This record gives sequence, C-alpha cells and structure tokens, in this order.
Amino acid sequence: MPERPIILFGEPNKSDKSTRGGGTSEIHRPSHSRQSQRLTPMMSNLQRVIATLTESPSGIESERTLVFDVSGSVDNFYTAIKRFGDDADWIFDIPEDFEADDDFYELKSDKTTRKESVTTIGGKVYCVLSNVRAMNEIYTLWEKYSKDKSTIFPYGKTALRDVFDNLHEMRFWGYKERIEETGILQHWQADLQDSTLGEVQCEFELFYRTNEKKRGERELNLSSEIKEVGGKILSSCVIPEIAYHAVLASIPRGVAESLINGNKDLPIVTADQVMFFRPVGQAIVSTTDNAFDSDLHVPATDDILEEPIIALFDGLPQENHPYLQGRLLVDDPDNYASGYIVEARKHGTSMASIISLGDLSEITHVTTRKLYVRPIMKPFPTATGYREELPGDSLLVDKIHVAVRRLFEEDGGRVAPSVKVINLSIGISYRQFDRLMSPLARLLDWISFKYRVLFIVSAGNHIENIDTGITFSDFCTEPIDARDKIFIQHSYNESRNLRLLSPAESVNALTVGTTFEDASPFTPNARQILPCSDGLPAPFSSIGMGMNNAVKPDIIYSGGRSCVSEDLRNGINRTFIKWLDFPTRGPGIASAAPSLVGGSSKRVMYSFGTSNSSALISHESSRCYDTLIEVFQDANKVIPEGHIALLLKAMLIHGSEWGTLSDKYAETLGLTTRQERSNQLHRVLGYGKPDVERAVECAKNRITLIGYGDLKIGDGLQYDLPLPFDFSSKIRRRLTATLTYFPTFVATRQKYRAAQLWFIVENGINKLLDARLNIDWQAALRGSVQHEIFENDSAVVWDEEKSIQIKVNCRGDADDKLQESIPYALMVSFEIKDKIDIDVYTKVASKIATKVSI
Repeated sequence: MPERPIILFGEPNKSDKSTRGGGTSEIHRPSHSRQSQRLTPMMSNLQRVIATLTESPSGIESERTLVFDVSGSVDNFYTAIKRFGDDADWIFDIPEDFEADDDFYELKSDKTTRKESVTTIGGKVYCVLSNVRAMNEIYTLWEKYSKDKSTIFPYGKTALRDVFDNLHEMRFWGYKERIEETGILQHWQADLQDSTLGEVQCEFELFYRTNEKKRGERELNLSSEIKEVGGKILSSCVIPEIAYHAVLASIPRGVAESLINGNKDLPIVTADQVMFFRPVGQAIVSTTDNAFDSDLHVPATDDILEEPIIALFDGLPQENHPYLQGRLLVDDPDNYASGYIVEARKHGTSMASIISLGDLSEITHVTTRKLYVRPIMKPFPTATGYREELPGDSLLVDKIHVAVRRLFEEDGGRVAPSVKVINLSIGISYRQFDRLMSPLARLLDWISFKYRVLFIVSAGNHIENIDTGITFSDFCTEPIDARDKIFIQHSYNESRNLRLLSPAESVNALTVGTTFEDASPFTPNARQILPCSDGLPAPFSSIGMGMNNAVKPDIIYSGGRSCVSEDLRNGINRTFIKWLDFPTRGPGIASAAPSLVGGSSKRVMYSFGTSNSSALISHESSRCYDTLIEVFQDANKVIPEGHIALLLKAMLIHGSEWGTLSDKYAETLGLTTRQERSNQLHRVLGYGKPDVERAVECAKNRITLIGYGDLKIGDGLQYDLPLPFDFSSKIRRRLTATLTYFPTFVATRQKYRAAQLWFIVENGINKLLDARLNIDWQAALRGSVQHEIFENDSAVVWDEEKSIQIKVNCRGDADDKLQESIPYALMVSFEIKDKIDIDVYTKVASKIATKVSI
C-alpha cells in the first residue's frame, strides 16, 4: 500500500441538472421564392424517377435512397420521416459543413451581420424510401410548399416544411458513394497484381432496415445477384443494436476487372440495397526478421493470478516463449494455431509481451494477472516470409462481436467474465475516419456500454515517406529543433491524410496516439538518423478529431522510435525520407519475438507504432487495477464491478497534460493566443501524455479522490471537495478533474450519444480556480471524456471551512427520452504547485473523513 493512497469521495448530494454553456449558430437562409427556384431541378429529377417506376408494376415497390443536405439541425427531418411508417427508413445522418454562399451562411451574434466564414454548419441525411408512394408524397408536399409556404401539411409531417426551408441539395444515392469513395477499386487493383488470384473478396454493407422481413428480402435479392455473376456468399451478419447488416462474398476476377474498367451497370453495383462496397482483410506487420537472441532478465511468474483483467484480440503469440510462459491464457476456438507456424507469430507475441511486461529495455513492473489472448489474425505466406492478416473469410465486426460474447455470455462460453480491458491494436488502413462512424467503432461503443468493458485501441499508423523540402544531407545537418518544426508543419499540412484509422474514432474506447520515444540505446550514423526529438508526437501517428469533433486521440504515449534514411526513388532532389524497417538492435520498444526454426527461444525484437502505445497503456491499466483493489479494500468497500472499466479509463487519462509540447507546436504553427492553442492542438496532442504515477499514488502536496455512480437524464450529483487553506497570499494551486462515462448510442443519428454527462466546478470564487489550461472547454465536452485542468495563483479571500463542489450532470443528446442510467467515474486532484511546506494530503483527507463515508 502506498504511503498516501488515493481516497474515495464522500457520498455525493443529489442536485438538479445544471445548464450547459454554449449554443448553436444562427444561419441565414434564402427566401421562400429563392428556395423554390433552387430546389425545382432536384425535385424534377425525383418526379422523373417516380414516373419511370410507376410505368412498371414491379417498380412501384422499388426502394431508393435519397441524400438530403440540410443546414442547421436535422431534428425536424427525423421527426417527419418517422411519420412515414414502413414507407421510409431513416438510415443515418452525419455532420457536414457546407460552403457558405449568398443563400446559406452563418450570422454573428447580432443575428443580422454575416460571419466571415467559408462554411456553414449542417448535416447529411440518408433516407430509404421503400416505394413510389413515399417518393410521391414527398414530391406532392414539395409542390404545395413551392406554391404557398403557408400551406397546411398533414399531421406529423409539418416538419418537412422546415426541411424544405433548410435544404441545400437532394440527390439519389449512387455509384460514387457506393463504390468510388470506399477505395474498393484500388484495393482490388492491388490484389489483382497476383496473376494467380482467381477471385477477390468484398464486404457488401447494406442499408440497415428496421423491418426484419425487409432485411431478409434485401439480403436474399443481393445473394442472388452475387451468385448470378459467379460469386459466392461467405458469411453475413446483422447486429440491430448498431444498425449493421453486411454480406461477405467473393466475386470472380473477371467481374472485379470489369468494375475496375468502369462497368457501372452490373446488378451488384446498381443494387439499391447496397450502401457500400468495402475491402476485407488487413495486413498488420512487416515480414522482415529483425529479432535477436537475448539474455534479458524477466521477473518470475510465481505469484501471478489466474483471473484475467485484460484481454488481447490480435495474432497468436508464442505461448511457450520463456518471457511469456505462465503469463497467458490463450483461447483459440477457431483453431488458428493449426496453421500458425511459430516464426509467423510476431504481432501477437510482441503485443502480449508489451502488455504483460512493458518495454523490455526498462521493466518497471509486470502484470499481476494472466493475459487472456484471443487470436483473430492468421499468417499468410509471402515471398519474404509471412504476414499476419485479418482473414478474409469472416466479417471483422462479426468476429469481434463473437469474441466479446464468448468472454461474457453464457451461450458464448463465458470464458473470462472478469475482463475489464480489451486491447485492440489493429487499424484498418483503408478506413480513415471522415464523419461517418465505422461499424466496428459503433460495435465497440455498444459493447462498452453493454458489458462495462474498456477498449484500448491504437490510433493507427501512416508509415508513408515524407517530403522534408530539403535534401537528406541537409536534413541530417539541421539542428534537432529545426527538424521538429518540419514534422510539426507536416502533420498540420497533411492532417486530412493522417486521420484516425477505424476503429480509433470509437467514442467509448480509449484511443492512444504515439510519442516518439523508448528506452533503447541508439547511436545515429551517417545513413540512419533519428528524425526528431524524443517525446514529440510521432510523425507517423494518426491524428484527430473524432465524432462531432470530439477529442481524439484521447492520449498520446510512448510507442518507439525509428530511424529514417534517404528515399532514393523520388527524383533528383531526393527530399523525401523513408522510415526504416524494424531494426535489430534498436531504437524502438523491445518485446518478445517468436523463435525461428533452430534459433534461440529467448528472442527479442524492436518495433515502433501506435500498436505499442496502446499495448503499453493496457500494461499500465493492470497497475491501475491493482491500485483500485487496494483503495476499496482500505475503505472496507466492495469494488463496483460495473464501474471498474470507467475508473481505469479515468486513471489512465488523469495525469495527462500538454506540457512543453504546447509551446513547441504554438511557436511552429504561429498560434499566438491561448484560445488558438486550445482550439487547435488537441487534434494532435489529445489530452496529452499521461503520468500514470499521479493516478496511482498521491503526494504530500497533492491529493486525489475518486467517485462513481449512475445518472439519468435531468439528474445531477454534487461532490464536496474541502479546501482548508489560506489563499490570502499568492499560492499556485491546481485542480485536475477527469470524468469518464459510457453513454449508449443512437447509431443512425449525427448526435450519436444518446445522453451527455459533464461536470462543472461550483462554489468557487473569482480567481480561486478559474483559469483553464490546455484544451478548449467546449472540445472537452464532445466525447465521453471530460478532462480539464484549472490553475491560479491570485490572492483571494477564502474561508478555510468551505468546500468547492464538482457537480456531474446528465442531459439528453440524441435521445431525449432515454430511460437507462449512464455509468460514470470521476477523478479529482487538488495540489499546491509552489514549493512550500503544506501537507495538502493530510489536511484534505481529514476533512473528507469527517463527512459521510461512502
């Protein structure tokens, strides 16, 4: 037990929900006559489709998907579509910023003056109209509206008038959205470089229909069309809770080549029930053998506990590796091991090693419980060895869903119900986040709420060659600060191409980006240099933001360094640098490596990337869990099973701050004000790099308290934090508060979170704790984590018997009528930053102890 352990808050007081700050933008819209003029061509197109379908009896029941671009809120549209019953299905809507023009633009606070903004806020609505009747009703209502804005709409559909007022554009879902924008053609093109390949695979993601009968009919029709072109159905999956319906199929080489060559008339392409064609399968690791024999000392496993807290979904590790023996519980119900030769088990072995032991170059602690491992990848032979890949014979969403159910559900096996953290160090390179949540991210969000489990996911890597703008020889001679600026500017300029890889956008998951650091020794040479400073966010790490501009990645953490060398393939100037394959003797994170045939069994490898960062954070979660056990035992309380994952998430984030990185980025990017920093830097830094030591133990000058509970919409809970100090002289003080929660979701709405929780600090006084550091307060409210730091040193009049209150509130977001309670965890630290002899811990703890015990 540490000398100064974390303590529990006293029982919170019930309170009414507070009013949340902020507001929506006011938007200028065109006049009724101008809007009628704008929309007439679009509505005429709808009329032509109606006429075409009406000519054929079978066409009357044909469905079409319409895309509506709407300025402002889409809530009225949602209300109107629900009134269509089975004739229409709301598929989803996503946020969208439109180019401002003379018709639609944002207004300043005076509501009359135009903002100098190039965009205006709105959303895209995707809606399936099941038959001609639904299409015709929308067109008829439009006709009435266009002639007379005051016309009376049918009951329940009046909201369509507001939609017509705010409509930018309307069009039918088609080939561009279904094929061109998913990357499937480029993916197939790469696959077909293999002349022996007779078929390619594809995930057909269908528009999710709420009517089970319609879902079955649409899947049956698609299956027939796939078989008609010589394809085969491999599997299908429906998960209503995340509005997901997909079919996995293989199609002949010739069909894929025909699509690549521009054939847009094949039935599988024009099938109205298909939303997206998606690639399947994903390579994870390099095939290069970079392992070496090691004599590192690893602590014994004599006291390791059987019951796992952490699960790893990854490749199959070498279970009998000397560094991993006795540390793993490998569960392989699919029998992947039968075809998984030892030398191919690189990624799973490395991840299992990092989670269990940390960086082998600097072991500070080891996990006290066994690690549950479920292999979800397979090895595939290549010309240079093996690559590990998500197999193409199953849908990844289905695979993860089944694997999680196996942990917790009786009919799935319930093999490890004690698991509270699942490490998923897999990023889907062809699925960068762009406003629309991927099915896998939606799955993680739903599972987190349902099973109260924390996913720790990697932000994803972008290991592309980088143009430095100067030759390699000049780059090598630049001082390290100048090289840092090159990479900072590169990340800023290329942010659109460095976005999060699915499922890193998951709102409930803890998403981890990478800092360029490790504990391995390394001496640069003339041809291989370290490109930037230790501790800088790695230039290859994905950056945010997340859903509705939420903070992503949540945190950044050590992921290993890599050398760069000159890229000789890029012309005479040769200004490009390339990342080197994993080295044999560093730099990088050191982990166990599988043995080659006839080689030593004590092999180690160095690597870099966001997979390492998420694995190291999972490693730290074990220490946080051990701390929680001690905290609750010391308080004679039973640890709250339904809140453990959230408490762990709060602990892993709580010690995060931007530190000196903020200054370095601000100087390079020309951010001259605190507001500019707070608005811009979180997309790279998240909440910062955590100091986990601060989350597992207090100090003389710092006390940390934790609370937890459940809230329903409209509720509030208030925690008292006594501050028995004299602030009449200048004392630099800091309050850090971290709130984590697992909201349930409305998968089809752009608001997405069914409810939102947030905290406010009450009963403070001016200049006591009112200066925010780091992140913009509005950005901190957009996800499922609110982490804020308040600091001040002003002299104020304060009654030492008084407390401040941290109040946790709950409001409806995507679902104002949600009845379920939302679980949360709260972690709060107060500290005196100045070097003065005040025993903060003892003074606050004694005040907490005199209050009602929880």
